[in-house]
Amino acid sequence: MSLLISVGARLLGFLGGGFAGKVLDHLNRRGDRDAQITVEEIRAHMQARKATLVAEAHARQAARDIVMAEQGWWVTAMIRPAFAWPIVIWSGAIVADSLFHFNWDVAALPSPLNDWAGWIVGAYFLTRPLEKIARGFVHKKRGL
Repeated sequence: MSLLISVGARLLGFLGGGFAGKVLDHLNRRGDRDAQITVEEIRAHMQARKATLVAEAHARQAARDIVMAEQGWWVTAMIRPAFAWPIVIWSGAIVADSLFHFNWDVAALPSPLNDWAGWIVGAYFLTRPLEKIARGFVHKKRGL
């Protein structure tokens, strides 16, 4: 397009003298101004993106600090294992008794606990990977 304008301006230069030079100067200034605006827009976008990434990094660091503070205290660090591991051990005892025919007579859990046992073990072993998968989808959607 600029080649066509340049050729047209030169043709007018032969016909009209200084008019073509003025048109060419105007087009060059306009092109420089448009390029400058584009560069400024890109720079502003990059600064906003950088600020977003820095804020996200600070938020992740704060969340990591909270988790580390909670995991550093044995009470909060042991809540999930305190619920899950007795059920895992009980399930392992049932499997071992069934496979090797021990005379352990492992008792079945009472009515509400047998339903809860699957939920507790599932929550312990499945929620963290699913949370990571969901977080990955959210970050892809945001474009991070």
